[in-house]
Amino acid sequence: MKELILLIHIIVASFWIGGMLFMAIVLSPYVRKLPTSVEAFQEVGKRYSFWGTVIGLPILFITGIFNSHFIGGLNSIGDLFQSYPYVNTLKLKLLFFFITVVIAVSHDFYFGQRAHINKKYKNITRVLGITNLIIGILIIYLAVKLRFGG
Repeated sequence: MKELILLIHIIVASFWIGGMLFMAIVLSPYVRKLPTSVEAFQEVGKRYSFWGTVIGLPILFITGIFNSHFIGGLNSIGDLFQSYPYVNTLKLKLLFFFITVVIAVSHDFYFGQRAHINKKYKNITRVLGITNLIIGILIIYLAVKLRFGG
């Protein structure tokens, strides 16, 4: 069971980060050149927001809770008030996760939907996307650190 939960966590995390990397490195440079770039970004954004933000982030949170129990040995929320390497790294990972949720929701459901209105919204959307990608990579680093004990 614990292997299946970790597998799901890794697949969803790969989708989350991989999707952001794909959009930043492959899709965006290509779509910007199209005459229908606004519509293309809006359509891709809606689809990715649903699968990445609405479905993916809650799955990451739920499987993360199970992983903290199966891998880290945490049995209750009170264990987060301990201070040892695994818990300290987990708390940092959780902080970055909640920051990425706030950024993703504001990017996907507010700024991203208004990016076509003016340059200000477009720039904010771009900065939020890049920031979320950087935080996501940092979260993956912390996940690797957790697998080695914190």
